[in-house]
Amino acid sequence: MQFYSKEIQIMRQSQIKLALDYFSSIGVQVTLEELQRFTDILVECCLRPQDDDLKKRIKAFDKWVEQKKSQDG
Repeated sequence: MQFYSKEIQIMRQSQIKLALDYFSSIGVQVTLEELQRFTDILVECCLRPQDDDLKKRIKAFDKWVEQKKSQDG
């Protein structure tokens, strides 16, 4: 069963690498689920224009990252 096209699979691979690099650079440790959620947002940003819903999700994730940084730091 194929869940994603080859292009989407490649995009997900590059975005998960970007997410890992980002979290590593800011010193935040994340769970696999958190990494997956962030990757999903990054892939959505690549696939479609930013509407209000996506902008709200990005802002909420930014807020979560700031909270996580203060917990880990």
